[in-house]
Formats: sequence, C-alpha cells, structure tokens
Amino acid sequence: MKEVIYSKAPVRICDIGGWTDTWFYPKGAVFSISIDLCSHVRVFPNSSKKINIYSENLSLHTEIQDFHEIKYDGNLDLLKAAVKRMEIEIGMDIYIKAEAPSGCGTGTSASVAVALIAALTHFSHKKLDQGGIAELAHKLEIDELKLESGVQDQYAAAYGGVNFMEIEYPSVKISPLYINNDRLRELENQLILIYLSSRSSNVMHKAVIDNYKQGDDSTLRSLEIIKNCAYEMREAINSKNLDLIGKVMNKNWEAQKNLHPLMVNPIIKKVEKIAKQYGAIGFKLNGAGGGGSATILAAIGSEYKLKAKIKEVGFQTLPVKLNFKGVQTWTADLDKINF
Repeated sequence: MKEVIYSKAPVRICDIGGWTDTWFYPKGAVFSISIDLCSHVRVFPNSSKKINIYSENLSLHTEIQDFHEIKYDGNLDLLKAAVKRMEIEIGMDIYIKAEAPSGCGTGTSASVAVALIAALTHFSHKKLDQGGIAELAHKLEIDELKLESGVQDQYAAAYGGVNFMEIEYPSVKISPLYINNDRLRELENQLILIYLSSRSSNVMHKAVIDNYKQGDDSTLRSLEIIKNCAYEMREAINSKNLDLIGKVMNKNWEAQKNLHPLMVNPIIKKVEKIAKQYGAIGFKLNGAGGGGSATILAAIGSEYKLKAKIKEVGFQTLPVKLNFKGVQTWTADLDKINF
C-alpha cells in the first residue's frame, strides 16, 4: 500500500524573552504561545529516485537527484537541508504550504522545518520524539546553512502549547504551562495578531550581537530585562489581573526597542499609537522585531473597536487560536485519494 504522509506544525506569538535564546547569550529564558497558523507538509512517493520540493506560497520548485550532492543556492535551502540530514534516497514529491504570511516573525521557517522533519521521520521509519525533531530543525539552520538562529521557535512548533523555556544554548529545558479555561478563552478573545510587513533581521542581528560582544551597557541591560520578563510572564499568565500580562509585554517591548534603532520604523510607531489609543493594554512585536507582526493584548470590551480601526487603516489581522498539540503527522492510502 502506498501512503501519502501529512504533517503540520504551529507557529508562536508573544515571545517574551526572545533574543536570549541564541548562542551569544549565556543563559536565557523565553515564554511563548503557540497558535493554529500552521505550516503544512504533504509527502507523496513517486516512481523515480528524484525528490521534488514545491513551495505553494512562494511558487518555487527544486529538484534533488542525490542527497549526497545537495548544493545550497538560496532556493528552498532549509527544505533541502532536511532531506540531506534525514538521508532520504527514495523518490518523493514534497509540498509545503504555510498559513502565516512571509516574514511574519512568528517562527514560520522553524515550523516548516519541524513539519517536514516529522513527515520524513515517518516516511523513513526513524524514531525522533518532539525534542529530537526540534533539535534537528535547529541544526539545519546553524550547521547546514550557517545562519543565525535561536532555539525557541523549533521547540514551540514541535511541542505546541504555552511554554516557558530555560535555555543554555543550544540546550532547552521546556516547561509546558497549564492555562485554566477562563484564561484560555480570554487570551483567544483579547489577543490580536497584526501582520505589518515582511522583514529580514540580518543587519539588526549582527548589530545587536556586536554591541553585546563589546559590552555595551544599554544592550546588556536590555537583554537582562528581556530575559527576566520571561520569568515574570510565567507567573503572570494565570494571574487574576489581565493588566499584569499587558505590563510584562510592554516592559519586554520597551527593552527590545532599546536593542537597536532599526527595531522600530514609522509603520510600527503608527500601529503602536493606534493600539494605545483604542484600548490596548499590551503590545510587542513578534520575533526579532523591525517589522513582521505584532501581538496586541486588548482590554476587555476594547477588542472590537481596536480590530475595526486596525482594518480601517489597512492592516491585516490574523486569527489567534491556541494550539496545544504541536507537530502532528498522519497518513492516507494513496490509492483511495480522489484527485
């Protein structure tokens, strides 16, 4: 029986403590929330020895003749790296689709890598648990592609849920946080995810790392605040006071802005101003910053007019539904699928 393999993995938002999960920071901490903007993978066996990879979002295609001879040329390199590391020698067609917009700052590339590794793990009958999948997904970026990459995104995609992570790079101690039902419904109702623009953070990464290495006081102080915010959010997430969650978000964002001038731009300032005017009690850019998307926590009763204003000025809001399942893989009989 021939099977088609499906997999999907969530992205994360509200990464409190982000920037402290990287190689240059000694001991970091991150809090994040996984949501159902998933990256999807479909793997179909084919009768050749060629491996075709298709990105449906980017309308890109690459072909692999032999995983021993893979060359990284900027065309779907992360996906090629997964095929190489998983030592896939059997012909297949791989289709990738991400629900999060490109450059969203929500860890989409890590989500794609986690979903693909999970599918290939099933295909090759190898044994990798959630932690092993996350670890390998991170290694694709740092070992294969020589990129700057933190570790939080891969673990959020693999495990799902609301997590607190203590990081001694590259090791991660992940602690899933229990969220009571009232707070869960409240978060899904009051959190607003806004897509701002696609962004690349390479220049900012380099500048912040250089400042850290040189012992810049402002950078060191800001990163310490950001790390401590993760611990504060771990305590605040189930507090009776929703405002406390917003205060931690704002504290993290203020410290994040102090890391580099490129952290903010006129678009970000405009959205932040609108958010505050229309009832936001918490605001933070997702990921490294400088663009991408923002997580806003609206005061109860303000969420409707805030969303309306955001749409009125031309920004896109994305659905926020918490994901507690993490990466999932399943199969279907290829002979029974109607094309």
